[in-house]
Amino acid sequence: MTLTGWPFLLLLGMIGLLCAVGTSLLWNRWPGWWALPGRAASLLLVMALGGVLALAQVNRSYGFYTSVSDLLGRPASPRSLAMPAHSGTGSQVTVLTPDWAALGRRDSRHGHGLLLNVLYPGMRSGLTHHGLLYLPAAYFTGNAQRRFAAVEVFHGYPGSPETFPQLMNIQARLETEIAAGRVPPVVLVIPQVYAGGHSSECVNAVHGEQWETYLSVDVLDDVTRTFRVDASRSWATLGISTGGFCAANVALHHPERYAAAASISGYFTAGQDPGTPGLYQGSRFASRDNSPLWWVRYRNPVAPPLFLSASGGDPGAMAEARAMTATLRHYAPSLPTTTMLTASGGHNWGVFSAAFGPAIDWIAQYLPGPLVAPPTDLS
Repeated sequence: MTLTGWPFLLLLGMIGLLCAVGTSLLWNRWPGWWALPGRAASLLLVMALGGVLALAQVNRSYGFYTSVSDLLGRPASPRSLAMPAHSGTGSQVTVLTPDWAALGRRDSRHGHGLLLNVLYPGMRSGLTHHGLLYLPAAYFTGNAQRRFAAVEVFHGYPGSPETFPQLMNIQARLETEIAAGRVPPVVLVIPQVYAGGHSSECVNAVHGEQWETYLSVDVLDDVTRTFRVDASRSWATLGISTGGFCAANVALHHPERYAAAASISGYFTAGQDPGTPGLYQGSRFASRDNSPLWWVRYRNPVAPPLFLSASGGDPGAMAEARAMTATLRHYAPSLPTTTMLTASGGHNWGVFSAAFGPAIDWIAQYLPGPLVAPPTDLS
């Protein structure tokens, strides 16, 4: 049972209701000198459960913690532990969903793709973490030689890959865009972007874990080795909140790999999450190079195109989006940029979900449709 699911909220609600009913029934039945402490303890318990229920609702809205282990700062399961990658010339993604090919063929008959539970190994970074991977219906139908473009999706902090299906219903939202013809059938790659309770900002930490290498090299290479995903510049990034920082930063560092990047309610200066200054060990060069605002101003990038989104009820993200837009216009005028600012809405999953459609539609113009590799000339 996840901490962001309705079953957990209903369980808390039932426990709170039972405590309230019990307090009412026992109010005049406490014997003698037990009456005052008993009533006080009962009231405190009811108020505490009310507070826990309110916090659980906030947690569900923002997707802060999905499990007790996540809340305590520990990996949620053995699947999310960092493990040495396998030796050899290359690694492959481990699919944890049983009979996934048969399930994909079944669901594709109804126009649906399949969301897989996977392990993404990291031969170069030395990291291996769990995640999700979505294969569109077209992956299981038609020409078995077709290769697909991919969008790498980054969650926020706190958060996990599972927040996208649980709080955004990302598969249904993407399939709506595919069915409408606004997006070609694409693969979604949703990796874990931090571990151990501290944000990684998706960077190669100074004397620490190499998350940028893991996300931009290992994950991409392993996915293209395992699935029919195009290995050329037919990838894009999309992220929310801290993941929006990741999407912009990683793509700007690797324009040879990513064709576009979309940041939803993100920021563009390194070190804004709690604990992240430790990633840079006081090195102004490391934090500078991992700040997209600095990168645009002093590197004058010409790729990849950027999509920035923020809402009026989120002043931090709004200020960051405006500053980034102004910097892009001044120092990288040839880099295609779209900025979507809405008047209302805060920093929450309702805003993230509303922005997903426009963001993925914008990304689609830079991605190819399913491709069939030309036959090998055997003459």
